[in-house]
Amino acid sequence: MTAWPQLPVPTGTRRRLALAWLALALTALAISTVFALSLVVARTPFIAHWLSPEFFRGALVMHVNLAVTVWFLAFAGLWWSLAGQRARTGSGWLAWTLAAGGVGLLLLARLLGERHPILSNYVPVIDGPVFLAGLGLFLSGIGGMALRALAETGRVLEGGPRQAARITLLALGVLLATALRLPAPGRGYENLFWGGGHLLQFTHLLLMLTAWAVLAGQARLPAPRLRLAPLFAMAALPALFAPLVVFLLPAGSEAWRAAWTGLMRWGSWPVAAAFGGGLLWRLWRRPGALADPACNALGLSILLFAAGFLAGALIREDNVVVTAHYHGTVGAVTLAFMAITHWLLARLGLAATPASRVRRQLRFYGGGLLLLVAGLLWSGLHGVPRKTPGTAMFDQIQEWAGMLLMGLGGFIGLAATVWFLWLVLRPLWPTIRRGVPAGRLEEAR
Repeated sequence: MTAWPQLPVPTGTRRRLALAWLALALTALAISTVFALSLVVARTPFIAHWLSPEFFRGALVMHVNLAVTVWFLAFAGLWWSLAGQRARTGSGWLAWTLAAGGVGLLLLARLLGERHPILSNYVPVIDGPVFLAGLGLFLSGIGGMALRALAETGRVLEGGPRQAARITLLALGVLLATALRLPAPGRGYENLFWGGGHLLQFTHLLLMLTAWAVLAGQARLPAPRLRLAPLFAMAALPALFAPLVVFLLPAGSEAWRAAWTGLMRWGSWPVAAAFGGGLLWRLWRRPGALADPACNALGLSILLFAAGFLAGALIREDNVVVTAHYHGTVGAVTLAFMAITHWLLARLGLAATPASRVRRQLRFYGGGLLLLVAGLLWSGLHGVPRKTPGTAMFDQIQEWAGMLLMGLGGFIGLAATVWFLWLVLRPLWPTIRRGVPAGRLEEAR
């Protein structure tokens, strides 16, 4: 048997770099929560008619980019800084500066009133120079951090972050190749981000699996019989077929789009399903699992992933069943990252959140997201369309009931996110401003 991976204790410049990536990720999550609140309101019966469709689309662009693209990839930067062993961090700080500057430009675009939101899948955009420059700058920073991760040595966290770095660079390469190969009639943000967006799902999946493995160790589950590195390699393997899609199929064609969809549909879930099923079996057999925060986090993340997978299997047309699918999978990753953040505080020399509060916060978030997914799934099966605000699409009691359930779950999930941010930013904010005495770092070892 081999041991579950443990979160390292970074010190010195590596600790400061990890704190910077964590702060950037939490900032994006906090601002995205404000936009998420407006989206839940804009789709909740009896309230939605007060808001304009233009407001909804602009808020949706900002929410998706901050809550998925920035939050997930900035947290990937945190994983890569934790998995590193090199003493020199100059390249890491350069990558962080580019990424943070990009996020600043995204927010500036909204403040300057750039209009023309385009709701392209995976990466919706505001079609304006400031927003697009910010997106490019942020992705450049992430690419730099991924390159730095591949230059690291050692087996920290059993190779999951390293595989995620490879897939991230591959996704950015696909994005550039697509931009060069798209024919003029097929140009557009939907096709531009289609291939790279599908590949980034493998990045998020690999880091979620890494988080599950760390949480399994925190939950004191029986150790795995085999090393985890081959598991992560198997999870990343389907994404390595991406160059074949790029160079063998015409960019923007129906076959090209179907190939990317099929790659994610059939390649992204088997390893996660098998690994998650084995972890659920271990949780079921563990005495006192319901009272343990790590067990709660692990179980709820796996259940959210399963709910998202179930919703994905039921997709037949472009309605809110698609929204249920990605809220389940995105919620699974977010909950796992929330739990890792709670345990990481002590590793960074900060005051740890009391276990009882961690357990309640994670239960509220997981329960709220499960209600939201159930409401969206129910409404989608009755034909409620995607990306449409207001109540004009409701003409049956089942549609009203589903969207009300969505609104309830959404508000619970948002409240739990605000609570999470309060719990982790309270000890983190003074540290960012003044630093922490060295003695606290020794206590965290």
